[in-house]
Amino acid sequence: MPLPHDEPLTPSSLSSAPPAARPGMDAMYPPEFVRILQQVITQHQREGACGALLLVSIDNLAMIINAYGHNASEATISGLAELIAGMLSPEDTVARLQRDQLGVILTRSAPAETERAAGRIANIIQNYGREHFAPASLHVIGTVGAVHFPRETGEAVEALGKAYVALHSTQESFFRPFSSTHAEADQCRQQMGLASYLYNAYQERRLRLAWQPVVESKTGKVVHYEALLRLVGLNGKVTSAGALIPVAEKMGLIESIDSLVLDMVARELRASPDVSLAFNVSNLTTENPLWMERAQALINETPEIASRMIVEITETAMHHDLRRAAYFVAAVQSLGAQVALDDFGSGYTSFRQIKSLSVDMVKIDGIFIKDIASNADSRFFVETMLKFTRAFGLPSVAEFVENGEAAKILMEYGVDYMQGFYFGKPETTRRWLKTGEYRQD
Repeated sequence: MPLPHDEPLTPSSLSSAPPAARPGMDAMYPPEFVRILQQVITQHQREGACGALLLVSIDNLAMIINAYGHNASEATISGLAELIAGMLSPEDTVARLQRDQLGVILTRSAPAETERAAGRIANIIQNYGREHFAPASLHVIGTVGAVHFPRETGEAVEALGKAYVALHSTQESFFRPFSSTHAEADQCRQQMGLASYLYNAYQERRLRLAWQPVVESKTGKVVHYEALLRLVGLNGKVTSAGALIPVAEKMGLIESIDSLVLDMVARELRASPDVSLAFNVSNLTTENPLWMERAQALINETPEIASRMIVEITETAMHHDLRRAAYFVAAVQSLGAQVALDDFGSGYTSFRQIKSLSVDMVKIDGIFIKDIASNADSRFFVETMLKFTRAFGLPSVAEFVENGEAAKILMEYGVDYMQGFYFGKPETTRRWLKTGEYRQD
């Protein structure tokens, strides 16, 4: 059955220029495409049929522009649109929606048929450079988000929104159907609420640092303290902010948080010339040149604090990008500070990676320490990791030491330093000050 409009919508019948701004969530999409999508959805509702909307994203369009220029990128989008249109039925629609995005309306398409159509689109995208681009080879990377109507939505704007959600979901496949549940929607609202809560605490200066001692195994002497982020609630209660860090990373707040922690640690080091302090930075911060510039500026103001500063990065940072992690480590060390590799053992780091990173110390993941007294596997793993670190001449720190039995085992294995509730809980009071000089923020 023909679509309920005068003529089929082809790739060339919609302007690639952004539509004029207008009220409503559909302002970012060509109004004609939204109108046609709504007509198709309404028709399928009347007939009890199933259709689908696909959003086809060209994920490496910026790379194509950089390599071959604007004209080549436009030719690529147009060429893909024409090839996709050629595989569709006359009742279906394809159009340019955004610079790197095509919209495809599939009429009478059940989920299995939609997935097959997405597979054909995947073949077109993957083979485009080899079959249609000259003179040089071009490789196109794409992703398809899908939503079915009217089963999952009866509104065009909502369909576009849900297809967009699917397109940017954590699914790793080329084809990403919309599958959001009420629980997932609740989780998204919760994460945004937590982000707002954390941002307000940041703005209202309700973020604090708590200090946990790290002791030398042989003497029990405190060698340094780790700074751990705490949040002061509106009721004055102090709670850990650790669970909010993934939210801060996801919501774009981590740059501000890590810069604040850096400033607070530098202030403490200046005020207390006999103390050394360690603090964590996010994996995202290891790729942020502004944080490094700030660290350099603070150390330039007071150079003597550098040798008492220990920056902790997680093992996952090197697995994300070993080259960037190695550069970050070298840059911090060039300022005179030390770098510790946190959560060691969680990512099964190789000898080659440890050698490439050249950190100053490693902290064994606490998951292996918590049950070391009762779990033979944990004991074997920790003992092996300690032999591993000694082979490289790296000092070791065992986290989450919660009882004397665990401490005794770790000392027998030759761990250099220990940290955990057995030696002291994180406190906002500064234990390194003399009696009577404790103070709280």
